[in-house]
Amino acid sequence: MRRALITLLALASLAGCQAERRQLGQALSGKPPVATGSLVGRWTMADLNGGGPVARGELAFIADSVAGTAGCNRLAGGWQQAGATIGIGPVAVTRMACPPAVMAVEARVIALLNAAKRVEFDARGGATLISDDGQRLRLIPALPDVPVR
Repeated sequence: MRRALITLLALASLAGCQAERRQLGQALSGKPPVATGSLVGRWTMADLNGGGPVARGELAFIADSVAGTAGCNRLAGGWQQAGATIGIGPVAVTRMACPPAVMAVEARVIALLNAAKRVEFDARGGATLISDDGQRLRLIPALPDVPVR
């Protein structure tokens, strides 16, 4: 009886280790479990195709419109979401001149927004917009505005 109990406890312990290893592997791979969610709210552009954050990149999704900036110009357009399927655009943009590097990043963001077909939400509260050709824009919730005293 004692031997059976020890064996059972050892098996339970191993199963627990395997579950922890799986969770650690997901966390290290950068692919946490997919959660459902909505894009409604304010977001910061945390990563564009693995190249890092978009300077001053912000989006705000409300009802059926999206507005924001990708570092230089203001952008706005319509959007809709049904589960993981999204459609954004066409995105209209103001035409201010900025340094060429900023304009190049902005052009890539706008192209991705117009081509985005899917959104994936992660367990940390982030979202990733994905186009059919694999372009990705990772969003994280924007920090709340702090009143000035």
